[in-house]
Formats: sequence, C-alpha cells, structure tokens
Amino acid sequence: MRLLNVKTGVVEEMRNPLIHKYAILSHTWEHEEVEFSDMSSPYFKSMEGYEKIRMASKLAEQAGLNYIWIDTCCIDRSSSAELTEAINSMYRWYERSEVCYAYLSDLPSYLPLTISLRRSRWFTRGWTLQELIAPSKVYFFDRHWNKRGSKEYLIDELSRITKISRRVLVHEQPLSDITVAQKMSWAAGRKTTRVEDQAYCLLGIFDVNMPLLYGEEEKAFRRLQYEIIGRTADLSIFAWCLPLDTRKNKGKRLYCGVLAASPSAFADCTGLSRLPHRIHRDFSISNNGIRTQIHVLSYWIHGKGGAYGYVLPLDCVPDDGTSLGIRLRKCGPDIFVREDPWSLFRYRQSLEPNSPRARYLLTELPEPDLREGLYGMYSGQTFATMRQHILQVRLPHEIELHDVWPWSRYDEEDNLFLVSGEPRYDSGAVRLRGTLPVFDYDGAPVNIDYMFYAVGWASSDSNSLQYSFVDYPKHKLAVNELQTQLNAGDHTRNQLLYVLHAEGIPRSQRAVKRVPGTNHVVCLSVEPTLHRDASICCNEFWRFTFTWIICEARDAPTIRPLSWALVNREWALE
Repeated sequence: MRLLNVKTGVVEEMRNPLIHKYAILSHTWEHEEVEFSDMSSPYFKSMEGYEKIRMASKLAEQAGLNYIWIDTCCIDRSSSAELTEAINSMYRWYERSEVCYAYLSDLPSYLPLTISLRRSRWFTRGWTLQELIAPSKVYFFDRHWNKRGSKEYLIDELSRITKISRRVLVHEQPLSDITVAQKMSWAAGRKTTRVEDQAYCLLGIFDVNMPLLYGEEEKAFRRLQYEIIGRTADLSIFAWCLPLDTRKNKGKRLYCGVLAASPSAFADCTGLSRLPHRIHRDFSISNNGIRTQIHVLSYWIHGKGGAYGYVLPLDCVPDDGTSLGIRLRKCGPDIFVREDPWSLFRYRQSLEPNSPRARYLLTELPEPDLREGLYGMYSGQTFATMRQHILQVRLPHEIELHDVWPWSRYDEEDNLFLVSGEPRYDSGAVRLRGTLPVFDYDGAPVNIDYMFYAVGWASSDSNSLQYSFVDYPKHKLAVNELQTQLNAGDHTRNQLLYVLHAEGIPRSQRAVKRVPGTNHVVCLSVEPTLHRDASICCNEFWRFTFTWIICEARDAPTIRPLSWALVNREWALE
C-alpha cells in the first residue's frame, strides 16, 4: 500500500499499513487527474487534479494525521500486480481509514442538501458505493470544499438516495446478513468507465477476491458471481430480472442461463431479505454449470393436462412475504435453463419438492440464438436443439405415473424421456397406477399397477423399439430387484436389456387384467407413433399413447410374450 505524506507531499510505500493511521479520499475521476506517474514530474502541481490532492491533504493534516490515501496518485497503474492488489484490498483500506473525505465536485454551495445531494454524480458511480459503506466516518464536501455534513448526520437522506438501510450504513448490521440480491441492487443504477469495473468495484462488498483481466468485458461480472457462489450458498443470486421494456418477443417462451449479465438486472431486489430459518444449501461451479443438491419444486401448469413445471426456490422473500423462485426448463439429464428472465415465480402455497440429487443449472447457453435480438437466449425452437432424442408419454386421465426411472432423464412438463448426445442411453421405465371406472362383482373399482419398460427409442426405426407391460404385484420381487440395480447408476439400453433378461422380466406389448367376479377384462395397450414438434425436440421422435378398454374375456387379445432382443454380454457391460 502506498500513502501520501501530507507534510512532504511524497508518496511512500508502506510494508505494514496497519501500523499507520491515515485519511482517505472519495471522489469521482475528472479531467487531468494527477496519477502516480505524474508525481515525479516537476509540473504535477499545475494539473487540475492537484487541487483535490492539496485540499484533502490539508484536511488530513488538520485532523492530526500524517498520511492520506488517494486512488489517483497512490496506485501505480503501470503495474498490473499492484493494481490487482489495490482493487482487491480497497474495501479494507476504506474500512480501516480514520476518516473519509467525500468530495462532490458537482455539489453546489448555495442549494440545500435535500435538493442537491441526490443529484450529485458521486451517487451514480460504481466505485463510490464501497467508499460510502466501508468507512466509519465520512464527511461530505461541496465543489468549494465546504463541509456539508457527515454520514451520521445525513444518514436518512443517504439511505433514501442509495436504498441502503441505515443499520448497514452505520455498521449496526454486517453485510453478511444482507442477501446477495439486495447488495447487487445497490449497484444497479451505478456506472463505471470500464465494463469490467462493474464487477471489480463490488469485490469488497461481497468479500471475495479475484484477478483482474481488463479486456474480458462482461465476463468479469460472470466471474464475480462464480466467486460469490463459491463463498456463500445464497440462492438470491438468481433473483435477477430483465426490465420488462426489453422484451421484444412477447408471447414466445425464451430461455437463458441462470446468471445475470450485470448488476442492473437486480434493480428490483432492494426489498429482498433472507428467510428467517434458512436451510443449508450446497452448490458449486462445474464444467456443466452450477452443480447443486437443491430441492427443485414442481407446480401444476394450468391448461396443460397433468404437466408440471419446475421452480428453483430462492430462499428470500419480498416485503409482502410471498415465496420466490425462478422458472426452470429441463433440457438434458437433470440439466436446467432459466425460463422467462423478465419475472420471478411467486407462490404462497407449498409446492411439491423433487427428490434431492445432483442437478445442473446452466450459466450460459451453447450457441445462443442470434436472430430477432435474442443474443444470449434461446427461443423455443432453438431450445429444442438441446433435446436430440425423446420418448413422449401420453396417458388417459385415469392412469398416472407413480414412479419413473431414471427421473434425471424424465421431464414432467412435456411428459417425456430425453437424451442429448448419447443415444445409447435411450432406456426408461415407468410405473403406471390408476383406478378405473370398472367395477367388480362386489362393486369395487378395478385398480391397475404395471411397470412399463422401453428401450431403443432414439432411433426412428421401429425395429429398434422394445417395450413391455409387467404386472407389478405378480412380478414384484423381480421388479424390485431390477429397480435396485437400476437405481445404482445410469444404464445404457444394452445394460437394461441384459438385466431385464437376467431377472426374467417378460416382454409383453399388451396387458390384460380380469375383473373379479365378472366375465370382463381390462385391456391395456400402447401405440407408438412417430411425431415432429420443433418446440420440444429437434428430431423426429416416438410418442407412446396408452389406452385401455373393457371387453368380454372371450374377446380379449391373446398375450404372447416375446423375447428381448439381446446384444452380446461384452456390450452389455459397456
């Protein structure tokens, strides 16, 4: 750390700045600032920016301090290492200062502060945010260096202007108690000269460190969010929204990554506070995006049959106490993107939690749609390119999916299994249960309970399809043993076929259940048909439509079990 000696006017390097008391200057950069390299010139005192150095040094000396830190002349910007150290340490330097002098060069002397203070450029710059929060003592000066008040004296007006609570400004409430989204909202309306500085000026606010890479532009803010995620499991980091007036494609479903592009996306997060009883969350950065064990919630989609959408709960609440989440769409095996970045999902009732397991939230989309001004997003048709092979399931309303394997590759919204780049994983199983409006001799309705297995659906060739109804109560032990093996890991079609054969699971393309005490039977069947729907898949896919009928036993179809078409054992172990 370098400090300016207020008596000699010389910038001195301090190996242990903790032993020195110093003042610090907060200001906005203007024309002809005196930088570190200028201090060795005999003409630096004639530069416009020198007046700030002279007046701030005078104030420090009057306060009995020997040193002052001023960002213009106390950082050697020709050294990337020194600049990185300074920016990563700046919040602490302001925090440790004895006093901070905030010079507002555009603040007139003749207007009351209730009128003029909020108009100052000082409140619009990114770097001055930490310069207001970190120091315990801040004195404000107008353009003529008249002292206009302290942070303590002006606290109510400062809180109104910045939307930062009084308790934070006077250090009664630590920053660690504030949600990530709320802290981001403080910077939402602030600007920096360099795009990268939108992230770098917030390092101290979030108590993180990271190297500076000028030239990376918007990627700096993404890196900042990665660092925050690595330090705190605060889901409010996903609570951002784009301004409604930026939505040009109204009526279309649009998708994006879960991270914001800039602090401005958090403009409406000022009132978000933590839940009183937070659940420990675990998430981290991986090459597939953000890996998490969070319970993703499901909500019923009105007007879409038995479809359910996905919501990521954010563990923060607005002033009205409603629960908040973001809408997700499944694009791969437990891989999700964000849907509708212009709004948050609000709910008061409890939503159904999915089982906890590793899930991935994409931070950015591969090859975003550049048409129609959708840079960084996907339209519905482009989203479907992430789903290369699917198997869609259509059920009558009397029958429901009681269980699915593997859940990671099943989408509850579109009711389908999916695989992306690995067609050999085109296998799946569902347990079908239901109560049919068919009554036995005693007047009780008929209940059905079947497992249904399907493999080979990534190919449009019907010869590759193999599927079967299995009476669950009748084959319960074998089915449970099979599911135990399947739940132990992800399986390819070949591995599933081998296990089905080894466990003696029959292959039956229909199912017949006798209605007790009558001469009627219930017949279950499925019709595989090829379809195209560019909104859910980029290729032709199979749709399995399940139906049931009741008929007399003599008219029931004959069930002839088939053999599973096996591959060799070596392939089964692939």
